[in-house]
Amino acid sequence: MKYKALLISAGLLLATLSVGAQENTKPVIKPVQFSIGIQPGFKPILFNEFNQYAWDINILPFTFEYAMDRHWALRVHTIWDVEVRPENYPTVSATIGFEIAAPFHLSLKNSEEGHRGFFIAPVFSPGYNILNKYYLIGLGGEAGFALLFGNKWTINISAQVGFQMQKYPNDRFIRYIPYSIPVITLARWL
Repeated sequence: MKYKALLISAGLLLATLSVGAQENTKPVIKPVQFSIGIQPGFKPILFNEFNQYAWDINILPFTFEYAMDRHWALRVHTIWDVEVRPENYPTVSATIGFEIAAPFHLSLKNSEEGHRGFFIAPVFSPGYNILNKYYLIGLGGEAGFALLFGNKWTINISAQVGFQMQKYPNDRFIRYIPYSIPVITLARWL
């Protein structure tokens, strides 16, 4: 009888220790925090009084995003626009600058994957127009959807709306130009 009680006590002790050991060995998941990608951009610009258009094409479209937590991120996008003009006009560098956005993702982010789902973001983009020699600051908002596939790759499809303030160095007036552009980003979470 004593041996049975001793065996039952030892069995209960081993069962308790094995359950406790299983709770302490949970896998550690490393959260992703950085993504690197490209955000190509082009927009038509009315070139002259004959309704001909030029195209501003971004030839330095790199994007870096840092996921601060499950909802917020900070995104930096480089801009170097080249203006491709019609017919006999040369192609020239037009604008250099960068864009900073703070996307707020409405759906939760898995810790081992990147952000996904709907997002909204305020956008700030300072720059300098080399061609016409003026400074510019863009203020706007962006709304879109981040599609995550393969657990690391993401495509962001969004629209950006805002206005651009243009200031010539020797002029006291500031021009306010509204804008609306589609934005497509392809990136990989590291």
